[in-house]
Amino acid sequence: MATKSHFEVLDGLRGVAALLVLVFHIGEILSKGVMADNWLPHGALAVDFFFALSGFVIAHAYDRRMAEGLGFGGFMLRRFVRLHPIVPLATLIGALAWVFAPFPHAAHVVDGRFWTAVVMGLFLLPYPTLADRAEDTHSLDGPTWTLFQEYIGSVAYGLVLHRLSPRVLAWLLIPAGGLLAWGAVAYGNLSVGWGWSHWWMAEARLAFPFIFGILLRRILPRLTPLRMSFGGLAIVMAVAFAAGVPGGKPGWANGLLEFAYVGLLFPLIILMGAHSRMSAGMRKLAKALGRLSYPLYIIHYPFIYWYWDMALDPHPHNLALWAPVLYIGSVALGWAALRLWDDPLRRWATARWIAKEN
Repeated sequence: MATKSHFEVLDGLRGVAALLVLVFHIGEILSKGVMADNWLPHGALAVDFFFALSGFVIAHAYDRRMAEGLGFGGFMLRRFVRLHPIVPLATLIGALAWVFAPFPHAAHVVDGRFWTAVVMGLFLLPYPTLADRAEDTHSLDGPTWTLFQEYIGSVAYGLVLHRLSPRVLAWLLIPAGGLLAWGAVAYGNLSVGWGWSHWWMAEARLAFPFIFGILLRRILPRLTPLRMSFGGLAIVMAVAFAAGVPGGKPGWANGLLEFAYVGLLFPLIILMGAHSRMSAGMRKLAKALGRLSYPLYIIHYPFIYWYWDMALDPHPHNLALWAPVLYIGSVALGWAALRLWDDPLRRWATARWIAKEN
């Protein structure tokens, strides 16, 4: 059985992935959407890593408790307390960013469509795309589409997946992986699922890594330990995200490369992280990164929309100068959201709704 310190390596890697996805999103604007010109052309795959890590951690935290009698309602309440306290803040920031967009390219009218987006956003449900937001299914705060998928994964685990044997989970990976591979080749990359024209890929991107993560946790004690330092694994992830694009643009070869990341590299990173140890100093860093990862990932994107609007504005702006401001400001805002909003609300909800059950 892995010790707590092993999973702090995975917490730290979650934080590294969140920091890298912020670089990827800024790079998307500076590269004008040209994948090969992005600093981290494969940075969108941080989402797939999050899904795999989520399956692994959920199985570790709840397999035994579900077997001992924790019901579906109790499990989903715990997932709600973990995931949802920051959603109202993210929705508020996204709504304010849309209403007060400094460089709008279409009318931002506060009407029924806007309020529908706000209400649906509070429940993480998809809604009609607002102006200047491409085709986002969650256009107040783009990354919340992945939280919607997290809830789908949690429901699937609470109802069905926790009951399945490793053998059955392995069989499920075959159709899930086939669908994900087909989509990767068809689109030429896996940076899909966030928009209405390719919304179905959101479920494909969730299913394969999430089930794989659960399976990895179940079979972990049977596997030969593979180890690498936290710093080494972080470098591997960064180098993989920065690797070139085969052929110079999205295509079947790039799609297969990204599928290989999800199907081979990420499981290997998780296994190494689960088996690896770290010093007390590195453990503190990893813990801080892990705590920062979720609020940073969810809070930063409304300001990426502003950055996108700035890039499209007919008046010249020094985008490169604003890049470090956006990066540092997003990290600072994420940390403030963690300490002043997410942590207090989760403590209150835990004490009020969960502690009473124990």
